[in-house]
Amino acid sequence: MNNARKRRSISHLGLVATLGASLGVGVTTPLPAETIGSIQFMESYSGHHPTEFADLLAEAKVVVPGALAYITGQWGLSTTLHQPLLVTVTDVASKDPYRAMAAYVRAVTSGDQLRQVLVIDLEHHLLYPTEHLDDIIYHEMAHAVLRDAVMNPRAAPIPTWFNEGLAQSVTTEGTSRTQEDFKRWGHSDARAVICDLNGSVDEFLHGEQNFGCYTYFYLSTKRLIQLGGKDTIPRVIDGLSHGMALPDIIRQLTSLDWPAFQHDAEHYALDVFAGNQPIP
Repeated sequence: MNNARKRRSISHLGLVATLGASLGVGVTTPLPAETIGSIQFMESYSGHHPTEFADLLAEAKVVVPGALAYITGQWGLSTTLHQPLLVTVTDVASKDPYRAMAAYVRAVTSGDQLRQVLVIDLEHHLLYPTEHLDDIIYHEMAHAVLRDAVMNPRAAPIPTWFNEGLAQSVTTEGTSRTQEDFKRWGHSDARAVICDLNGSVDEFLHGEQNFGCYTYFYLSTKRLIQLGGKDTIPRVIDGLSHGMALPDIIRQLTSLDWPAFQHDAEHYALDVFAGNQPIP
């Protein structure tokens, strides 16, 4: 962290106001923000927990840059984001559909410009103080880094299954989720974990219905990396950023067309739950 601390500077930026207001985090005038590398941390808070806010913000200033460095290092990317990322610790409104999430990333695009905000819910943290916030931030930062690396006017969409599968791969989240599902479905045909990779995820379901697909998304992503080799992630990012659909990238990486890959991923997941393959 010493190098990161050397890069810190305090600035009052209109960007903080503009970006925060557009994403509904309650910013209407320029506010002080501390910049660490390519990340800005909003330092203003008007809620009822100023001491807890200061503590959580201080933690975020360590964890978020650490997550960025780790994820970009793992994926072979530049450690500097191309577009602004603002981090805000705030009390998320009770009626906000994101209210049950400890942290999340919101993004706004305008032409070829991307603006992202990582929102850390202080109220959620106070309600669940033992929840491992570091892992949640790493997961959300994986989404932010992937979107930042891919985003440009000609980029192809990032499929949900790959986005969520990859985010679970930067920590032990995917492994832990698979282990928990194995306790329920292991040594059976485990078809309950098989999902449609062409489907979407409603992030407001908070663990219900298609959130159960996260194990399968993780295993499918790990299978793609197994088949494609160590350069899979940077090659996928490069392909998406140049407008190539993920099924076409998969064909280049694995020689499997999209239906064949889906079939292979399903068999791999079933083999994992049959105990024929180790949990990745």
